Amino acid sequence: MSAMQRNKGAAAERKVVKMLREAGFDRAVRNLEQTRSGGYDIAGLEPLAIEVKDQKQLRVAEWWRQAVQQAREGQIPVLAYHRPGTSLWRVILPLSAFCNGWENSEITVELDFGDALVIFREIVGG
Repeated sequence: MSAMQRNKGAAAERKVVKMLREAGFDRAVRNLEQTRSGGYDIAGLEPLAIEVKDQKQLRVAEWWRQAVQQAREGQIPVLAYHRPGTSLWRVILPLSAFCNGWENSEITVELDFGDALVIFREIVGG
């Protein structure tokens, strides 16, 4: 990965942390250990394991697989990504994260970032 790509990724992570903090999630921080030890991009909202993507080309299925792989046992994978050419951020998470009875399902839900904050509050508090 080039330095430019790393910088763009870090900027996107900082943007998501800022949006989370503005929404009252004061413990949201970039996971600075992710490069060395692997893992998701945004920490402090456990059990959510948030992966952030801001790329010109949408590869949502690939990014979702990465989010699932990065989440540890007992964590809920979350993908937050920026829609190229817009100011929109979207979030994907498993339906099982907020609907009882779907624990064995692989169905995901895609939401606007603001709508996802409502779900985050139910899961994490804040």
